[in-house]
Amino acid sequence: MHDSSYFEREYFQLHPGKVKYLDYLVRLLRQHGVPRGRVLDVGAGYGFFMEALERAGYETDGMEISAHAVEQARRRTRGQVVEQGAEAPFPFPDNSFDAVTLLDVIEHLQDYDTTLASCRRCLKPGGKLFVITLNAHSLARPLLGKRWAWYQDPTHVHMFTPRMLREGLVKAGLDVETLITESNFCSVGEGTKFLKPLRVIGRVVHTPAFGDSLLAVARKPG
Repeated sequence: MHDSSYFEREYFQLHPGKVKYLDYLVRLLRQHGVPRGRVLDVGAGYGFFMEALERAGYETDGMEISAHAVEQARRRTRGQVVEQGAEAPFPFPDNSFDAVTLLDVIEHLQDYDTTLASCRRCLKPGGKLFVITLNAHSLARPLLGKRWAWYQDPTHVHMFTPRMLREGLVKAGLDVETLITESNFCSVGEGTKFLKPLRVIGRVVHTPAFGDSLLAVARKPG
């Protein structure tokens, strides 16, 4: 699944805005109580985030469905990168990770309930799950129409509202600590090129509602 042509978009390039966004993601883990430890990146792509985490002192593992991307990620990171989809049983023991990240992945999954249950199982008690996905209530959606990011990828199958995401996390047995929206002005325009000038803003903006993506942080009880 996902031959090399799928990865020819700027989304899979390590441009300066992407580097800035990866730094933001590392800070996000620290701000939400994961300053160190072992992190599983589900849907690791080319391993950019795993590499950023390792530079920040974390231990990493990754899962990725594309053989092409797995090959690239293994060149970039010291951590284990498993070639498999996120809906299959995770090949890790219970209570293995301080954090699991599901970044721009859940919208691709038919059976995301199974994936969220696997995330919970693999988290240590008190561990955190971080989910980022496009927001069905984004202000950009009606403004951009079919040019909005969700419509740019034919492998997207679910468009999440805040309520839908919260219900999925609660059903998986996780305590939702944060559910807000964000707009990424570090790497905006990767799919809709005329928006690239907005990268001058150079940061991720959090808002209670209507941002382009949902950000959820959920905790495994215990």
